[in-house]
Amino acid sequence: MPVSALEFLRRCQIFVNEDWQHADRDPSLPDQGFERLFRVDCTLRFGARGWRISQPREMSLGLGLETASGVLHEIDLVAQHPEVTAILELKNRAAFPPGKNDVIVFHAKLLDYFCLNPALLLKEICPVFLSAAPLEATGLAACLGLGINPVAPGLRPLPVLVDNARRMAVELERGLPVPPDVQDAFAEFCPHSNQVSLALEGTWFSNRYGYSSETTIIVKAVPAIESIALAEEYRRLNSDCSRLLCDFKAVKGTCRR
Repeated sequence: MPVSALEFLRRCQIFVNEDWQHADRDPSLPDQGFERLFRVDCTLRFGARGWRISQPREMSLGLGLETASGVLHEIDLVAQHPEVTAILELKNRAAFPPGKNDVIVFHAKLLDYFCLNPALLLKEICPVFLSAAPLEATGLAACLGLGINPVAPGLRPLPVLVDNARRMAVELERGLPVPPDVQDAFAEFCPHSNQVSLALEGTWFSNRYGYSSETTIIVKAVPAIESIALAEEYRRLNSDCSRLLCDFKAVKGTCRR
């Protein structure tokens, strides 16, 4: 995954888990201003760094494109970079958590654009389901099975989870004096995160879909995954990662003092 995509995903996670938790809500809007505030945040942080952020109620995928069905779909946010196109579904629905149908409809919208516009797949596609509320179990499973990055409270997208593990490994290599019990927990965390990464490798858009010609896309069939079980493991990995990060940060803070 390009560094630009990883940076964008990390910002998504920080916005949901930190910024939105302290943001002023707008009771006049169904989503309390979740989508509007995120768009403003993206424009301010990425607008001057080679990204182009879509306008509200964006149709035609922000590129003036038609669909194979002939029906345009509203996409909540499209963030375009020379290396990657991030396409986002945003939900702030506290009454009932987003489920599998929400994810599948989002995925179908993307395929409707790809089937008429194969050139979209010449660039890395980074689909993101961004929710201010926790995802329902089958909603998370659908994200994992369809190669969509889930971002919700306490939930990091997989590339961020893997990058956090890499950063902690670098700290250990540099000699950070982490207690033995934390080192043991990290040693247990790594193989589990690797197993989940390998299980999901075939689901990524760049692995499953590809450009063949101006009129043809490639769709690669991949073995079925145990998405419900993986979703449970994914939540556990995120909880373990949060605890480990707190432990590593505590040690670094002590070292600085």
